[in-house]
Amino acid sequence: MKGLESGSPKSQETNIPFLQNVLGNDQFLRGTVDTQFIDENPDLFNLRPVQNRAQKLLHYLGHVMVNGPTTPIPVNARPSPIDPVIPSVPLALLRMHVLERPAEPHLPSL
Repeated sequence: MKGLESGSPKSQETNIPFLQNVLGNDQFLRGTVDTQFIDENPDLFNLRPVQNRAQKLLHYLGHVMVNGPTTPIPVNARPSPIDPVIPSVPLALLRMHVLERPAEPHLPSL
């Protein structure tokens, strides 16, 4: 169970919450399952939302940096009046980056 909780791929849908429900099921733990196990246990599909705190934090920080704070606490930061400029990347450089990315796709190489 710990491996499923800590090793979830980032920004990809997985069946990890379903597998956690299966591994936590009393009938499964007793080893008394058969080929009808999933059909007979519809509660296995009551999936808990995945907690990805790092992704939520990055999203929040990006939102605050672009839009300014939305807290009731008075601060001097204002939303940026300048639209971000997205640099153009030559297609050959982009292709080279994609072909030479690390073996673990969840680790950014830029």
